[in-house]
Order: sequence, then C-alpha cells, then structure tokens
Amino acid sequence: MTPETAPFLEGRGPYWPDACTTSAHACPTAYSGEDRIRMQRRWPGIPVVCRCHPHPAGVKAALLHPGTPLANECDRRLADELARIAPHARQAVIDSDAFTGRVIRHALADGITQFLDLGCGHIATSAAHAAVAGHPTATIVHVDHDPHVDNHNLADLTEDPILMTRPRTLIHGNAFAIGPLLTSLYRTGALDPSRQVCVLLVDILYYLEAANNARSVIRRLVKRLPPRSWVAVNHLTNRALSTVDSPSGQAALRRDTDRWCQAMARCVPPHPQASSRSEFARRIADLDLLPPMITTTSSWPEPDTTRLARAPYTLAAVGRVPEPTAAA
Repeated sequence: MTPETAPFLEGRGPYWPDACTTSAHACPTAYSGEDRIRMQRRWPGIPVVCRCHPHPAGVKAALLHPGTPLANECDRRLADELARIAPHARQAVIDSDAFTGRVIRHALADGITQFLDLGCGHIATSAAHAAVAGHPTATIVHVDHDPHVDNHNLADLTEDPILMTRPRTLIHGNAFAIGPLLTSLYRTGALDPSRQVCVLLVDILYYLEAANNARSVIRRLVKRLPPRSWVAVNHLTNRALSTVDSPSGQAALRRDTDRWCQAMARCVPPHPQASSRSEFARRIADLDLLPPMITTTSSWPEPDTTRLARAPYTLAAVGRVPEPTAAA
C-alpha cells in the first residue's frame, strides 16, 4: 500500500495548512487566519487551488459514489475516514439532498419559480438541479467558490446535451458576499427582483468563519430579497433536539461531531463548526419561520422525532422574508 492510497490516520496529518506535496511552497499560507476571514466578506471566489488536500464537494461526492470521477484520491480517503468516524455520514448527505428536494417542491407549490443555490457543489449530482429540472418555468442560479467545482460544472454544461437545454446560471464567487452577489444577479437579469426567490443555504452556513457574523448573512438576504421569499438553512450541531436520547447517546454525539469536524480540517478551508440550537435560532431570527420552526434536515417539514441522534446531525429551518413594517 503506497502513501498515496493509505488511509488517513485519525489525529495525524495531513491537516490544513500542511504544505502541498507537489509544491516547494506551502500553498495554504495565504489562506490562514485573518486572510480567510477577509476573503469570506469579499465577492471574488477564494482561490483554493490546492489538490493535495481534499475539497468538501469532492468528499460529498465520494461519500455518495466512491468511484465517482468528481472525487480524487484525497477526497476518497477522507470520505472513508468520515465513514469510520460517523457511519451515518453517507445517510446524512442523502438526508440533506432530500431536504433540498422537499424545500423546492414546497416552494414551487407556494408559487416560487426562482431558486438560488449557495455553495452548490457539483451540478451533475445536485439535488437542487434534480428538483428544479422537471419544471420548465423554474430557473436556478448555482454559486460556488471552488474553482475545481466550477470547472466540472462548466464541462457538464458544455458536454451534456440535456443539461445544456435547462435554464441555469453558474456563478464562481463567494456565496457569503450577499450584497455584491444579489446586486450582480439583479443587474444581469439572472434573478428578477420583482418576484420571490427561494434561497438554499444547505450545508454551507456552518462553514462560515467563526469571526464572521452568521446572522448577518441571513440579515443581508432579508434586506435584499423580495418579501415572502424563502430561505432554507441547516446547520451542524452536536446537541440533539430530542430529550429522549440517553446521556451516553448525547455524549457520543458530541464526541463524534468533534471528531468529524477535526477530520474535515484536512480539507481546504473553510472548515465546519457546530452550533447549539440557541445559536442557530439567533442566526435565523430575522426570518418568519414556517412550521415546525426549528427541526432537523431529515425531518422537515415535520417536527424532529429522532430517538438516537448520530453525527453528523443537522438542524434545519425554512423561513419567509418578512413584509416591510409600515413607517410610524
């Protein structure tokens, strides 16, 4: 077994910001500390070009389909490690995709036909694309900062005659720079500011750097989206909603979530961070939440009934942009 194909050993490198094995320079250096914080506030995409470390989109693809060409050897090795740490990891990806599909179906039933998928990943396997594709009047804008994802997506559009016939817009940029993003999409006509939009913040908000204000992301959406637009969001947590779980089960969830987050630190940044229910509630406080308010990705639009929470475990909520309040 060669070093390139050996499993990652938990607690041992390569973790970010180790130097690239194919470069004489430590390419992660430019993306550490305050640089990463500033980059998430700017519109240009973060140029994470390193291929000696896994990328989250590739890891997700490898969890679903181990032999996929969308993942490289680093991605597959990390997917294997995550599956050892958290055997529920693959099901969690399936649950997130199912959540996305349900949100889109409910939004379409509410009359919304514009969708904005932030941190979209690969559109060839996108649950958002699959849910929108069957509705000829629906459009979707995909946004991702990873240049490798962008290259795959462009190739899929140009090489797949089916994808080429479907209305979509690909944006390579920072999904957290809400103001410049929406300004650009409105100006180019990719989104119609006179009609409601459904924004998908699925499996992305918990990648925001801790020094940046997660609530401000939602607040900027609320300020710039038409009233009654939808925002769907989920967030990694290490505490179950249900009180049915035993103390040992709760401790196992916290332990495995911490291990899962540590393993994801092998990836190019940003890296995931768990939050509590109360923290999640503060981050989405500017939305008018739809019933059942805060639940889980696997349960929405029903209340969470999980009896044994397993990592990675994600809270979920869908809310509307409130109507503007009348001036006094």
